[in-house]
Amino acid sequence: MREIELALTARYGVSNRLMSYFVRFDHRRAMMGSADIASLEAILNTITGAEQINILLHSPGGDPTVIEKMIHMCRAHMSGAQPKLRVIVPNIAKSAATLFALGADTILMGYCSELGPIDPQVPISVSGVTQWVSAFAFVGSRDKLMEQLAEAIKRKEPTAGYLTQLATLDIPFTHEMENWIEFSRKTGVTLLDKYMLKPKFPRAAQRKKKAEGIAKKLLSKQLFPVHPQFINGETAKNLGLEVEILSKDEPLWDLLWTFYIRSEVQMNLPIQAPLIKVKSFESSQGSLVIQDTAS
Repeated sequence: MREIELALTARYGVSNRLMSYFVRFDHRRAMMGSADIASLEAILNTITGAEQINILLHSPGGDPTVIEKMIHMCRAHMSGAQPKLRVIVPNIAKSAATLFALGADTILMGYCSELGPIDPQVPISVSGVTQWVSAFAFVGSRDKLMEQLAEAIKRKEPTAGYLTQLATLDIPFTHEMENWIEFSRKTGVTLLDKYMLKPKFPRAAQRKKKAEGIAKKLLSKQLFPVHPQFINGETAKNLGLEVEILSKDEPLWDLLWTFYIRSEVQMNLPIQAPLIKVKSFESSQGSLVIQDTAS
Protein backbone atom coordinates (compact mmCIF):
# COMPACT_ATOMS: atom_id res chain seq x y z
CA MET A 1 0.00 0.00 0.00
CA ARG A 2 2.91 2.36 0.69
CA GLU A 3 4.30 1.60 -2.76
CA ILE A 4 0.94 2.39 -4.34
CA GLU A 5 0.70 5.66 -2.38
CA LEU A 6 4.15 6.69 -3.61
CA ALA A 7 3.20 5.82 -7.20
CA LEU A 8 -0.05 7.80 -6.94
CA THR A 9 1.75 10.78 -5.40
CA ALA A 10 4.31 10.75 -8.21
CA ARG A 11 1.58 10.42 -10.85
CA TYR A 12 -0.62 13.27 -9.62
CA GLY A 13 1.97 15.56 -8.05
CA VAL A 14 0.29 15.88 -4.64
CA SER A 15 0.11 13.77 -1.49
CA ASN A 16 -2.01 10.65 -1.98
CA ARG A 17 -3.23 8.14 0.60
CA LEU A 18 -4.92 4.80 0.01
CA MET A 19 -7.45 2.62 1.77
CA SER A 20 -9.11 -0.56 0.57
CA TYR A 21 -12.73 -1.58 1.05
CA PHE A 22 -12.74 -5.24 0.12
CA VAL A 23 -15.80 -7.47 0.25
CA ARG A 24 -16.03 -11.24 -0.08
CA PHE A 25 -18.51 -12.23 -2.77
CA ASP A 26 -21.23 -14.92 -2.41
CA HIS A 27 -21.80 -14.57 1.32
CA ARG A 28 -24.98 -13.44 3.10
CA ARG A 29 -23.09 -10.47 4.63
CA ALA A 30 -21.21 -9.59 1.46
CA MET A 31 -23.16 -6.38 0.98
CA MET A 32 -22.15 -2.79 1.69
CA GLY A 33 -24.31 -1.45 4.49
CA SER A 34 -24.66 0.57 7.67
CA ALA A 35 -22.69 -2.04 9.62
CA ASP A 36 -19.61 -0.94 7.63
CA ILE A 37 -19.73 2.69 8.79
CA ALA A 38 -17.67 2.27 11.98
CA SER A 39 -14.95 0.24 10.21
CA LEU A 40 -14.81 2.72 7.34
CA GLU A 41 -14.36 5.63 9.73
CA ALA A 42 -11.72 3.80 11.76
CA ILE A 43 -9.52 3.29 8.70
CA LEU A 44 -10.23 6.76 7.29
CA ASN A 45 -8.89 8.15 10.57
CA THR A 46 -5.52 6.54 9.75
CA ILE A 47 -5.23 8.55 6.51
CA THR A 48 -7.05 11.72 7.55
CA GLY A 49 -5.76 15.06 6.28
CA ALA A 50 -4.55 13.70 2.94
CA GLU A 51 -4.89 15.97 -0.05
CA GLN A 52 -6.11 13.13 -2.25
CA ILE A 53 -7.75 9.98 -0.91
CA ASN A 54 -8.01 6.81 -2.97
CA ILE A 55 -10.57 4.12 -2.12
CA LEU A 56 -9.67 0.77 -3.67
CA LEU A 57 -13.11 -0.83 -3.93
CA HIS A 58 -14.03 -4.45 -4.59
CA SER A 59 -17.70 -5.16 -3.92
CA PRO A 60 -20.87 -6.64 -5.45
CA GLY A 61 -22.89 -3.71 -4.04
CA GLY A 62 -25.37 -3.50 -1.20
CA ASP A 63 -27.61 -0.95 0.50
CA PRO A 64 -27.78 2.25 -1.59
CA THR A 65 -29.10 4.28 1.35
CA VAL A 66 -25.65 4.39 3.01
CA ILE A 67 -23.65 5.42 -0.06
CA GLU A 68 -24.10 9.20 0.15
CA LYS A 69 -23.09 9.11 3.83
CA MET A 70 -19.98 7.06 3.02
CA ILE A 71 -18.91 9.53 0.33
CA HIS A 72 -19.40 12.44 2.74
CA MET A 73 -17.25 10.64 5.32
CA CYS A 74 -14.42 10.05 2.83
CA ARG A 75 -14.45 13.66 1.70
CA ALA A 76 -14.48 14.97 5.28
CA HIS A 77 -10.99 13.49 5.73
CA MET A 78 -9.45 15.38 2.78
CA SER A 79 -7.63 18.71 3.02
CA GLY A 80 -5.18 20.85 1.03
CA ALA A 81 -5.27 22.94 -2.13
CA GLN A 82 -6.21 20.13 -4.53
CA PRO A 83 -8.49 17.75 -2.58
CA LYS A 84 -9.70 14.87 -4.68
CA LEU A 85 -11.48 11.60 -4.01
CA ARG A 86 -10.53 8.82 -6.38
CA VAL A 87 -12.20 5.40 -6.51
CA ILE A 88 -9.94 2.62 -7.79
CA VAL A 89 -11.64 -0.45 -9.24
CA PRO A 90 -9.12 -3.26 -9.80
CA ASN A 91 -11.78 -5.82 -10.65
CA ILE A 92 -15.46 -5.42 -9.71
CA ALA A 93 -17.57 -2.61 -8.23
CA LYS A 94 -21.21 -3.35 -9.01
CA SER A 95 -24.62 -1.89 -8.19
CA ALA A 96 -24.33 0.20 -4.98
CA ALA A 97 -20.54 0.03 -5.37
CA THR A 98 -20.94 1.69 -8.79
CA LEU A 99 -23.14 4.26 -7.06
CA PHE A 100 -20.27 4.83 -4.60
CA ALA A 101 -17.91 5.41 -7.54
CA LEU A 102 -20.24 8.13 -8.87
CA GLY A 103 -19.41 10.14 -5.74
CA ALA A 104 -15.71 10.29 -6.64
CA ASP A 105 -14.00 13.02 -8.61
CA THR A 106 -12.62 10.35 -10.91
CA ILE A 107 -12.62 6.57 -11.25
CA LEU A 108 -9.36 4.72 -11.92
CA MET A 109 -9.88 1.46 -13.81
CA GLY A 110 -7.78 -1.17 -15.54
CA TYR A 111 -8.36 -3.04 -18.77
CA CYS A 112 -10.37 -5.74 -16.91
CA SER A 113 -12.14 -3.55 -14.33
CA GLU A 114 -15.92 -3.37 -14.33
CA LEU A 115 -18.78 -1.29 -13.04
CA GLY A 116 -22.46 -2.17 -13.40
CA PRO A 117 -25.99 -0.76 -13.67
CA ILE A 118 -27.39 0.95 -10.56
CA ASP A 119 -30.88 -0.58 -10.51
CA PRO A 120 -31.56 -1.62 -6.90
CA GLN A 121 -31.67 -5.30 -5.97
CA VAL A 122 -34.08 -6.81 -3.46
CA PRO A 123 -33.83 -10.16 -1.65
CA ILE A 124 -36.54 -12.74 -2.27
CA SER A 125 -36.83 -16.31 -1.02
CA VAL A 126 -37.07 -19.04 -3.67
CA SER A 127 -37.52 -22.53 -2.18
CA GLY A 128 -35.88 -21.31 1.01
CA VAL A 129 -32.89 -19.84 -0.80
CA THR A 130 -32.36 -16.07 -0.81
CA GLN A 131 -31.90 -14.59 -4.26
CA TRP A 132 -31.33 -10.96 -5.22
CA VAL A 133 -33.63 -9.70 -7.98
CA SER A 134 -33.76 -6.32 -9.70
CA ALA A 135 -36.59 -4.05 -8.58
CA PHE A 136 -37.27 -3.52 -12.29
CA ALA A 137 -38.38 -7.16 -12.56
CA PHE A 138 -41.43 -6.49 -10.38
CA VAL A 139 -42.29 -3.10 -11.89
CA GLY A 140 -41.72 -4.38 -15.43
CA SER A 141 -43.95 -7.41 -14.89
CA ARG A 142 -46.80 -5.20 -13.74
CA ASP A 143 -46.35 -2.74 -16.61
CA LYS A 144 -46.20 -5.55 -19.16
CA LEU A 145 -49.44 -7.05 -17.86
CA MET A 146 -51.13 -3.64 -17.93
CA GLU A 147 -50.04 -3.16 -21.55
CA GLN A 148 -51.30 -6.61 -22.52
CA LEU A 149 -54.61 -5.96 -20.74
CA ALA A 150 -55.08 -2.62 -22.50
CA GLU A 151 -54.29 -4.23 -25.85
CA ALA A 152 -56.77 -7.05 -25.19
CA ILE A 153 -59.50 -4.55 -24.30
CA LYS A 154 -58.73 -2.57 -27.45
CA ARG A 155 -59.03 -5.71 -29.59
CA LYS A 156 -62.10 -6.92 -27.65
CA GLU A 157 -60.28 -10.11 -26.66
CA PRO A 158 -60.72 -12.10 -23.39
CA THR A 159 -59.08 -10.34 -20.42
CA ALA A 160 -59.67 -12.86 -17.62
CA GLY A 161 -56.14 -14.28 -17.80
CA TYR A 162 -54.50 -10.87 -17.49
CA LEU A 163 -56.83 -9.83 -14.67
CA THR A 164 -56.06 -13.05 -12.77
CA GLN A 165 -52.32 -12.45 -13.08
CA LEU A 166 -52.68 -8.83 -11.97
CA ALA A 167 -54.69 -9.94 -8.94
CA THR A 168 -51.75 -12.06 -7.76
CA LEU A 169 -49.36 -9.09 -7.73
CA ASP A 170 -48.41 -7.43 -4.45
CA ILE A 171 -49.25 -3.86 -5.46
CA PRO A 172 -47.81 -2.10 -2.36
CA PHE A 173 -44.57 -4.07 -2.81
CA THR A 174 -44.39 -3.14 -6.51
CA HIS A 175 -44.97 0.50 -5.61
CA GLU A 176 -42.14 0.27 -3.07
CA MET A 177 -39.88 -1.09 -5.83
CA GLU A 178 -40.67 2.04 -7.85
CA ASN A 179 -39.61 4.12 -4.84
CA TRP A 180 -36.28 2.24 -4.63
CA ILE A 181 -35.59 2.77 -8.33
CA GLU A 182 -36.30 6.48 -7.93
CA PHE A 183 -34.08 6.64 -4.86
CA SER A 184 -31.20 5.06 -6.76
CA ARG A 185 -31.70 7.51 -9.62
CA LYS A 186 -31.82 10.55 -7.33
CA THR A 187 -28.74 9.43 -5.40
CA GLY A 188 -26.78 8.99 -8.63
CA VAL A 189 -27.85 12.41 -9.86
CA THR A 190 -27.00 14.06 -6.53
CA LEU A 191 -23.51 12.56 -6.36
CA LEU A 192 -22.65 13.33 -9.99
CA ASP A 193 -24.01 16.85 -9.75
CA LYS A 194 -22.27 17.63 -6.48
CA TYR A 195 -18.86 16.12 -7.24
CA MET A 196 -17.74 14.37 -10.43
CA LEU A 197 -19.31 16.68 -13.01
CA LYS A 198 -18.70 19.98 -11.24
CA PRO A 199 -15.28 20.84 -12.75
CA LYS A 200 -16.37 20.13 -16.33
CA PHE A 201 -19.85 21.68 -16.08
CA PRO A 202 -19.69 24.83 -13.91
CA ARG A 203 -23.22 25.89 -14.89
CA ALA A 204 -25.68 24.27 -12.47
CA ALA A 205 -28.51 23.67 -14.96
CA GLN A 206 -26.21 22.07 -17.53
CA ARG A 207 -24.54 19.93 -14.86
CA LYS A 208 -27.86 18.71 -13.47
CA LYS A 209 -29.08 17.78 -16.94
CA LYS A 210 -25.88 15.84 -17.62
CA ALA A 211 -26.12 14.04 -14.27
CA GLU A 212 -29.73 13.05 -14.97
CA GLY A 213 -28.72 11.71 -18.38
CA ILE A 214 -25.96 9.52 -16.95
CA ALA A 215 -28.18 8.18 -14.15
CA LYS A 216 -30.91 7.39 -16.66
CA LYS A 217 -28.46 5.39 -18.78
CA LEU A 218 -27.16 3.46 -15.77
CA LEU A 219 -30.77 2.49 -15.01
CA SER A 220 -31.67 1.69 -18.62
CA LYS A 221 -32.85 -1.87 -19.32
CA GLN A 222 -32.44 -1.13 -23.04
CA LEU A 223 -28.72 -0.42 -22.59
CA PHE A 224 -28.13 -2.91 -19.78
CA PRO A 225 -30.78 -5.69 -19.82
CA VAL A 226 -29.30 -7.66 -16.91
CA HIS A 227 -27.99 -6.40 -13.60
CA PRO A 228 -24.59 -8.18 -13.67
CA GLN A 229 -23.79 -6.62 -17.06
CA PHE A 230 -20.14 -5.71 -17.63
CA ILE A 231 -19.43 -1.96 -17.92
CA ASN A 232 -15.75 -1.49 -18.70
CA GLY A 233 -13.74 1.72 -18.56
CA GLU A 234 -14.42 2.75 -22.15
CA THR A 235 -18.17 2.21 -21.78
CA ALA A 236 -18.13 4.18 -18.52
CA LYS A 237 -16.33 7.06 -20.26
CA ASN A 238 -18.84 6.97 -23.11
CA LEU A 239 -21.64 7.27 -20.56
CA GLY A 240 -20.06 10.54 -19.41
CA LEU A 241 -18.18 9.44 -16.30
CA GLU A 242 -14.71 10.76 -15.44
CA VAL A 243 -12.64 7.61 -15.89
CA GLU A 244 -8.91 7.09 -16.17
CA ILE A 245 -7.95 3.74 -17.70
CA LEU A 246 -4.63 2.06 -16.98
CA SER A 247 -3.16 -0.35 -19.50
CA LYS A 248 -2.08 -3.76 -18.26
CA ASP A 249 1.58 -2.84 -18.87
CA GLU A 250 1.64 0.25 -16.64
CA PRO A 251 3.64 -0.12 -13.40
CA LEU A 252 0.81 1.42 -11.35
CA TRP A 253 -1.65 -1.14 -12.68
CA ASP A 254 0.77 -3.93 -11.80
CA LEU A 255 0.94 -2.63 -8.22
CA LEU A 256 -2.85 -2.34 -7.96
CA TRP A 257 -3.47 -5.79 -9.43
CA THR A 258 -0.85 -7.35 -7.17
CA PHE A 259 -2.53 -5.79 -4.14
CA TYR A 260 -5.93 -7.01 -5.33
CA ILE A 261 -4.70 -10.59 -5.82
CA ARG A 262 -3.03 -10.61 -2.39
CA SER A 263 -6.25 -9.33 -0.84
CA GLU A 264 -8.21 -12.15 -2.50
CA VAL A 265 -5.73 -14.69 -1.16
CA GLN A 266 -5.79 -13.13 2.32
CA MET A 267 -9.60 -13.15 2.43
CA ASN A 268 -9.62 -16.87 1.61
CA LEU A 269 -6.96 -17.96 4.08
CA PRO A 270 -8.66 -20.28 6.59
CA ILE A 271 -9.17 -19.15 10.15
CA GLN A 272 -10.62 -21.00 13.09
CA ALA A 273 -13.70 -22.94 11.93
CA PRO A 274 -16.47 -22.12 11.35
CA LEU A 275 -15.38 -18.47 10.88
CA ILE A 276 -14.34 -16.94 7.57
CA LYS A 277 -13.31 -13.42 6.56
CA VAL A 278 -16.16 -11.44 4.99
CA LYS A 279 -14.87 -7.86 4.64
CA SER A 280 -11.61 -6.02 5.11
CA PHE A 281 -10.87 -2.32 5.58
CA GLU A 282 -7.19 -1.50 5.26
CA SER A 283 -4.63 1.28 4.95
CA SER A 284 -0.86 1.27 5.31
CA GLN A 285 -1.44 2.20 8.98
CA GLY A 286 -4.19 -0.18 10.01
CA SER A 287 -6.41 -3.10 9.13
CA LEU A 288 -9.82 -4.36 10.22
CA VAL A 289 -11.32 -7.69 9.20
CA ILE A 290 -14.99 -8.58 9.61
CA GLN A 291 -15.65 -12.27 10.26
CA ASP A 292 -18.73 -14.47 10.09
CA THR A 293 -19.64 -18.11 9.83
CA ALA A 294 -19.27 -19.76 6.44
CA SER A 295 -22.95 -20.79 6.21
